[in-house]
Amino acid sequence: MIKWLFFDLGSTLIDERECTEYRTQELLKQKNSPGRDVLEAHMKMYAAMNRLPYIDTAKEFGLETVKWPKHLERLYDKVPSILEKLRKKYQMGIIANQSLGTENRLIKFGIRHFFDVVIASAEAGIEKPDPAIFQMALRDACCNPEEAYMIGDRLDNDIAPAAQIGMHTIWVRQGAFAAGNIALIGHEPDVIVDDIENILEYL
Repeated sequence: MIKWLFFDLGSTLIDERECTEYRTQELLKQKNSPGRDVLEAHMKMYAAMNRLPYIDTAKEFGLETVKWPKHLERLYDKVPSILEKLRKKYQMGIIANQSLGTENRLIKFGIRHFFDVVIASAEAGIEKPDPAIFQMALRDACCNPEEAYMIGDRLDNDIAPAAQIGMHTIWVRQGAFAAGNIALIGHEPDVIVDDIENILEYL
């Protein structure tokens, strides 16, 4: 019986499209830039290898990366209503690789009250894909792995390590990692959706 749902944040609950576009534009301004079509093709190529699309593409072309523009993050439109519905059936938590201040960001987005457990890498001192960060969240929740789903956008950081310790998984194919390759991780997600709202069909 499923008792808990654990969510990633970026490109799962938080829409990062404006952030990605900003960083792409900053790469395009640099003299070594090969142009948008080539940059985007290489980003997709690296995503399909379960690598880091932006960072690896920038390295390949000798481009300087820019700081993540947190001010451009937005919730996906229906996230509050989705969480409201799920909260009636499950306890919920966050397991995310984030810089300091995740609790405050959740408050700013108006969704902190939905989550009983919040585990963010900066405060925890561990980051995904280390299975220990998932185990930490399960301990805090007093939850067995088989009683929980991990819901995230990255096969390497969310799906594979959660499945490795016995959690159920939902891969949300949103954002830069939507082109990920399941064959490279050795764990088939239990559910695959193309929009966060579609998880309601399975939970």
